[in-house]
Amino acid sequence: MTQLYKESKEISYYMCDRHQRVTLSMLVNLLLDVSEKHSEGLGRGETYVKEKGLSWIILRYDFDIQRLPKVNETVEIETVATEYNKLFTYRDFFVKDLEGNELIKVTATFALLNHSNRKMARITEELVEPYKAVFSKRIRRLAKPQEIDNSVYNEKQYEVRYFDIDSNHHVNNSHYITWLLDSLGSSYLSKFEITAGTITFDKEVSEHQIITSVSSGRKADELWTDHVITSDTVRHCQASFKWKTVEKEG
Repeated sequence: MTQLYKESKEISYYMCDRHQRVTLSMLVNLLLDVSEKHSEGLGRGETYVKEKGLSWIILRYDFDIQRLPKVNETVEIETVATEYNKLFTYRDFFVKDLEGNELIKVTATFALLNHSNRKMARITEELVEPYKAVFSKRIRRLAKPQEIDNSVYNEKQYEVRYFDIDSNHHVNNSHYITWLLDSLGSSYLSKFEITAGTITFDKEVSEHQIITSVSSGRKADELWTDHVITSDTVRHCQASFKWKTVEKEG
């Protein structure tokens, strides 16, 4: 039986946007904090993994959002490592209100990074055994985010700063999400909120690199946007998001 871990979190004002809903970048930070607490409780926390010259990296997020939690709301976050193979492991997160209603489901795809050569490492049974995840030889074939419409798009550039780099010496996931969404502009972000999305991570970016965030809306469906982060000719991150009109308060 898989190991389920859960923890309550209060949504503070600094986690929220102007509509007093938690931002996607802050949501991911909360999920990863709960994930790390789970791992520590099983004796497989960051210190254990680093002593082996490894670190976990995230290759993909899939979001299904019924409602984003609001400021001062307390939510229950549940997580479970569901499945693994020799290269990837999959973890589900469920965000629920205090009545037990599911607000958000997120599936994250993880891999191991070897610190010495910066390449992916094989996932061993010893490392993941305490999670009680199911081993499967199959590698999930998941749909990729859609490509940018090069005829109509938004574009912004950013320099990777010192504080964008985390303890694993690469850019924190939350910064990628901010860059992805920020290119849409405040007018769009004020009118719409995310209901679903997929983010994939391809190549690391380094401190002082200049990256470009590009986004476009789909002509066939104006409530989908597609995104890519690049530097020169290298693609670092790609995403697609589904949106709905922001509900007016009161």
